[in-house]
This record gives sequence, C-alpha cells and structure tokens, in this order.
Amino acid sequence: MGTAGLLGVLSFHEGWDIGDVIRYGLSALRHRGEVYWVSVLSNEGLSTKRLDDVKDIDVNGWAGIACSATDDSVFGVIKCGNVDVAYCYEGQEINEEEICDIVLNGKAPGKSLVLLALTSNGHLVGYRSVDGRRALSLGAYGFDLAHMSNETAAISAAGGAVRTPVRPGSIIDISRYVVRELRAVNSDEDPKLCSLEFIYMSRADSEIDGHSVYAFRKALAQRLAARLRGRIADSTDLVVGVPDTGTLYALKVGEALGKPVELALMNVERRRSAIMDEITTRRSIIHLKVNPIIKELRGRRVLLIDDSLLSGLTIKEVSQILRHRAGVREVHVGIASPRIARACPYGVTMPPTRTLLARVFREDKELIKVLEVDSITWASIDDLTNTARDVGITGELCMECFRGGD
Repeated sequence: MGTAGLLGVLSFHEGWDIGDVIRYGLSALRHRGEVYWVSVLSNEGLSTKRLDDVKDIDVNGWAGIACSATDDSVFGVIKCGNVDVAYCYEGQEINEEEICDIVLNGKAPGKSLVLLALTSNGHLVGYRSVDGRRALSLGAYGFDLAHMSNETAAISAAGGAVRTPVRPGSIIDISRYVVRELRAVNSDEDPKLCSLEFIYMSRADSEIDGHSVYAFRKALAQRLAARLRGRIADSTDLVVGVPDTGTLYALKVGEALGKPVELALMNVERRRSAIMDEITTRRSIIHLKVNPIIKELRGRRVLLIDDSLLSGLTIKEVSQILRHRAGVREVHVGIASPRIARACPYGVTMPPTRTLLARVFREDKELIKVLEVDSITWASIDDLTNTARDVGITGELCMECFRGGD
C-alpha cells in the first residue's frame, strides 16, 4: 500500500490519441511518487510500460490509465476471467481477487482506497471506498474525453473540466457507449476526508469534494499565525517557508503577522522528501530543495514554516543549513499541522510510527534540542477542525495520525 497519483482517460470517438493527454495529466501528479507507470488500450490491445520519467511517455491509444507511485506494489496487470485488467490504486493493500471483484462484479473489499482500472474489453473503471478518505473526481473534455483522477489538478492539466467528485462507496464504469455509477456499498458511512491531503499531499490547485486545498491552507496558516503572534513573532525578523508546500504557509503567516517574507530557500529540484524511504536519498533531496540566499539571511532571526513534521529530518537539515551556511542568528519553527504521532493506517506513505519524531520525543523542549532550533509551535487539532468549518467542510476530517496512543 502507499501514496499514488492516478489518472484515467477514455475517448468516446474514433481518431483520438490520448498519449499526450496522459503525459500532461501525469506531469501534475509527480509530487505523489517517483515511480511512473502507464497502460493504454488501442486497436492492438492492452499495453503497459514502467517509466523512469513522465517525459518518457510515448504511447498511442484511445483509452489509458497512468500513475505516479512510491513503489511498484500498487499497479500491474492481472487476468480476471478472460479479461485483462490494468490497475493502479492508492490506499490500503488489496489482492487480485478483490480487484477483479471491484472491476467485474461491483463488490467493495471493505478497505480504504481509491482505484482506477482499464480492461481489455474497453472499460475505464474507478472506485472510491465508502469511508471517503481517498478522493476521486470525474472530468470531461467536451463530449470527446472522460477523465478520472484522485487530484482535480491532473484533470485540469490534461485539458479537462472537473465535473463532479465520485461519491464514496461508488464505482464509475465508463465505456465508449455509456457512463454509469454503481453503488458498491448499500449502507452509508459518514465520509472522513484525509487531513493530510489538505495539509500536505494534494496540490494547492486541487479540490477535494469541491473544497479548495488552497483555501484550506490559507485559513490554516492564519490560525498558525495566531499561535505565533506575541513572543515568537516578536523574536523574529522575517518569515521563510520550506519549499514547496511550506512556501504558501509562510506567505500567509507573514501576511497575518505583518512580517516580511523572503523566498530565501531556493528549490533546485522539485521532489517530495517525505515520501522517500532511503534516508540518504531524502537528505540529498532536502539539500536540493533548500539552497539558501545567504545575503538575505545572514545575521537575521528566522521564523521557518513547514507543513508538517514526520521524522524531523527536513527541519533539522534546514536548521543546520540556515545556521552554518547562511549564518542566521536564530531559527524558530512553525508547523502547520498537529504533532504526527502515528503512521497512517489508511495508506498514506510515511515513516513507521516508531521513527516519528513527535512520537519519540513527547516534549517540545526535547524536540528543540534534537532539531537544533530555538522554538517550535504547532497547529492544533482544534485548528484543523475550525479551519475545515472556515472553508465549508461540514463532515469530520480523518485525524488518526495525530491521535496515536501508546
């Protein structure tokens, strides 16, 4: 199981080649994983490719699915009766029998996930589990193409218009002749949208069930700023965000506090360190993300803003870079999420629970020493709940990763 970006496209008419559409859409999903895979359906049948980079996509067909993933376990091709099925999913692990049940029989496996599948007999199938933690949306390009993705930004990047979120517990079955919704679960469950999708995982230009990720982060930044106002804000000269997601939070925190914001950590290569497994790879990516503009930082007291803190590797590396390379006087940290004390049980890729820094060190004074910073301030669970209300989310958010007990 793990984090993945999913995109499916199907043409209703002859003459369409969806290769470029897939490439543009998958480019908008690179932040969800660095293993790329595509399967297309043409008059010659179903074909699949594993790719080293999105730009390597060179496929032809009238329907296709593609994914960016953290590993190879969430995509593949299987046989369901006499039908070949290419699939990619995000969330809790499922087996081949469960995939076939979703695609051919309309049966839900009782696990938290979202899935896209392409069949050799011309069906594009999307499934969103009834708990609603994983998102899925339906889009279109006029009357020519149908799109499905777990990020609306990918539909837009592929040239489509987002039509509607897929209801939790539903299967969408699209062929050249019909689009139909099947209810895979008869009983209703109150969906809980994933907090981390709003805080970190999704692109800021995406929407989740009609709710703007950008608006959520903007409102959450204002609540974080309220916690920083006073002693911490008075002890700093400027605000700096950790690229990429931390930059938006920093801009809005600085705006709320009336503090100057400097884009003083330049991103050489846009890659997500939090979804990497190897610590050496993650450290290298962090250094590529945070090349400092020394003349803007030397001798200053910095309020460093990031979206979340998992292993603490990013904040510690950045703190060292700021102190030892850029020569800052003080580093105060603001985190736009509560303390993450438990690995997500629903399939978000993150370090194991035992390695989460907020789990290992329960007191902030211990964290401050380990991270080599002067202070640390967190958004709270109440801040998340109130932010959700601010942007019109009426249901509960999933906060399991913030509530890890012993």
